[in-house]
Amino acid sequence: MFEFIQQLALTGEGNPADNDPVIILCGKETVIFDNGETRRLPVWVEVKTFVAGADALFRVGNLDGQNCFALESGLPPVLPETLKQWPIRQFLFEFPESETAALCRARGLLSWRKQHRFCGCCRSELRASEHDSGLFCPACKSVYYPQLAPAVIVAITRNGGRELLLAHNRNFSGNIHSLIAGFVECGESLEAAVGREILEECSIKVKNLQYVTSQFWPFPNSLMLAFIAEYDSGEARPDGVELTGLGWFTADDHPELPAPGSVARAVIDRIFATSTDHAH
Repeated sequence: MFEFIQQLALTGEGNPADNDPVIILCGKETVIFDNGETRRLPVWVEVKTFVAGADALFRVGNLDGQNCFALESGLPPVLPETLKQWPIRQFLFEFPESETAALCRARGLLSWRKQHRFCGCCRSELRASEHDSGLFCPACKSVYYPQLAPAVIVAITRNGGRELLLAHNRNFSGNIHSLIAGFVECGESLEAAVGREILEECSIKVKNLQYVTSQFWPFPNSLMLAFIAEYDSGEARPDGVELTGLGWFTADDHPELPAPGSVARAVIDRIFATSTDHAH
């Protein structure tokens, strides 16, 4: 179980205990412990001898009863045998929810801190608050808090839910198709963002919009808000800018889907499972 904490600064706590889990981020990879039988986050005693930049270490929460720490660091040319570099995306799909929640929070906070080293008002160097998750300016007293980038992702169905609109984004590898998604603009409601993105990218309109679930996506700080909607009108065609192809697919006939673990795949699986149940 992972529990959030608001106070991130190491006020009087010193270094982690030897058995405290540590999230080490290096680009798009993290470090895991893997002895062939067990895979988990490493603990401090396993990494403290080689971690560089430990002065940036901070506490992100409590993981299974232990303080959980995070830092961004370079790594030695050769890691100890039981430690491995692991792609963050793969980590999110394969590790327990408690550990993925800790990693998501760590990556979001580290990215935000890198982008907010100095005050936007007076350009003084910011300091970590001793009371909450913010950064404050000792000169002009401005306070900054972690920021999220909300994005909507929408499953559009037709023919009583038997068909689902899936699209290939120009940034996708291979023939992967997924749901329509886009960032919410400043001053825009979630519902308005859904309608705008679908019209811009697919040239159609939808109706009966329903919220489904959400997922934090740490690349670097997106909050994905998932919806289901029904096709209303228009001819579905890709915009040719973000989307290079799209079509209506069924549970029995569809292209390659996003990997399990993403909110897109969870919603797609839900739609296809429901359509299969109705067919029987």
